[in-house]
Amino acid sequence: MTELIFWLAVSLTIYSYGIYPALLYSLPRRKNRTTGVADLGPVAVLCSVYNEEKIIGRKIDNFYGLDYPGAELYLGLDGCTDQTMAEISRTVRDDRVKVFEFPRGGKVSVINALMKQVHQPYIVMTDANSMFRPDAVARLLARLEDGVGAVCGRLLLLDELGHSGEGIYWHIETLVKKLESSYGSVIGANGAIYLFRRELFEPLPPETINDDFSISMRIYERGYAIVYADDAMAEERLVTSNVEEFWRHVRDAAGHFRALAYHWRLLNPLQGKRFFFYVSHRVIRWLVPFFLIAAFLSNALLLEHPLYRILFIIQCSGYGMVGVVHIFGIRWKPLYVPYYFILVNTAIIFGFFKNMFGLQRTAWESTRR
Repeated sequence: MTELIFWLAVSLTIYSYGIYPALLYSLPRRKNRTTGVADLGPVAVLCSVYNEEKIIGRKIDNFYGLDYPGAELYLGLDGCTDQTMAEISRTVRDDRVKVFEFPRGGKVSVINALMKQVHQPYIVMTDANSMFRPDAVARLLARLEDGVGAVCGRLLLLDELGHSGEGIYWHIETLVKKLESSYGSVIGANGAIYLFRRELFEPLPPETINDDFSISMRIYERGYAIVYADDAMAEERLVTSNVEEFWRHVRDAAGHFRALAYHWRLLNPLQGKRFFFYVSHRVIRWLVPFFLIAAFLSNALLLEHPLYRILFIIQCSGYGMVGVVHIFGIRWKPLYVPYYFILVNTAIIFGFFKNMFGLQRTAWESTRR
């Protein structure tokens, strides 16, 4: 039984990060339609804003630079206490930018309220620090074929100098989204840039944390395809430390465990394709830290066998190396990649317990710029 637990834990971990992407790559899949650009009529761009005085002016200028005159920007101010409103007043040039002020209630509260104000048939969701390429909206719309309910764009992460800040974890996520798109099953949109049909929106429960995931997955549950437009691009420049990155993943993890109850229908094996993609990409991934613990503890009980002694030494060496990387702040990729893997999975454990004990707030703080 102990050996079974060890190999099951190891296999599921490898499946999540390696076998599942390889499986998607090897299975026959439909060819994604050539995207190009499209004009399907009025579009509402929604952005929830909390204390973004440093970036909101640039966000509005970015909106005015879109090659899509049929778009309107809806800004929902979530009880801002800084100079955000003053910056908006200084930057707005016409009535295509609409501003709504709400008492502090969190992003979900703002989204639910903003959705009551829009009349456009297509909604594009974004964040204050996400800057669209000029053709981004048109390229999102180009992927709205019949049966497609939402389109996820591509977020480019840039460092302080404007160079790519994307690590191997982000590259894997991008690859998986591209592969899942071939099956109309992108599991979770990215809040920085995605589009959906307005009639498919369902108001979010107030305790929701990951609004982008829940909005897109609710549409997926109803039988609509979710696809990925890798040429519909937004850029973000984040100045974050490992500590800030850790707590961001904690918040995301708490939200995902909370979403398990909200999207319980996708846990039904009778859902077929939807069950397979949801469990393979998300549920197993969220359980990986517990598999890592199970693999370590079960391995420790099997040390009388030479093979398991070698495997235990490898595990201990790996975790020791992670500790060294953390203490000395090493960024060399061959060592930083396993460190980041452990950082993410440790954050998932924290998120699990924060959700279990109701310690994770739904309201958020703006990212340090």
